[in-house]
Amino acid sequence: MENVALHGIKSNVCSEFEELPGELETDANSNRALDYTRYQRCERQSASDDSRTMFETLGIDLEKTLFHGLYWVSAPRLHKPDLLHTVYLGLCKHLIDWISGFLKKHARLHAFDDTWKALPPYPGFFVPKKAYREVTQWQGKEMRNLGRCLFGVLAVAPRQPDSRHVIAFKHALDCVRALVNFNMMAQYQSHTPEMIAYMEEYFNRFHRMKDIFLEF
Repeated sequence: MENVALHGIKSNVCSEFEELPGELETDANSNRALDYTRYQRCERQSASDDSRTMFETLGIDLEKTLFHGLYWVSAPRLHKPDLLHTVYLGLCKHLIDWISGFLKKHARLHAFDDTWKALPPYPGFFVPKKAYREVTQWQGKEMRNLGRCLFGVLAVAPRQPDSRHVIAFKHALDCVRALVNFNMMAQYQSHTPEMIAYMEEYFNRFHRMKDIFLEF
């Protein structure tokens, strides 16, 4: 919503590239960056209905924004993603709901809660005061805690699975492991091309394996 207010775009529009709403999160990227200087020039040169229709299709509002007239500023490039909002309060927040549904279906939610409450304290880690299911609102601190221990706790919950569930548990663990590995490497202070390649593989693996949680 910060992008909506700052850049004058609709909420279902990419804040960096020209993409139709239906093409978000697909491989149909035009990879053409939003260019407000060009839009303003087009608006001045042509006030035709076709021009306005094009901007409306892209979800762009040509009314003056905070960055109007700052021709040397690339507004879409100003916003930088951070781990708290993209990983912890974004992907991990969804993952919590998926895991809860998955464990409940396989009658392993109590085992997860028992392990969650039994976590010992150590420097930099805040021991959970409530059971996993009792946390109604996840704040940044709780989400960072979750990122440190989620995979370990989840690995304990499906121990000695029924033969019918072995594959499902394995896929769920692979999916969570991939996201946790991505998150851990993203916290490094610097990244080499090799590290970025690892991160891309972890992220792609997460997306390949997440179908195990599709029904949730």
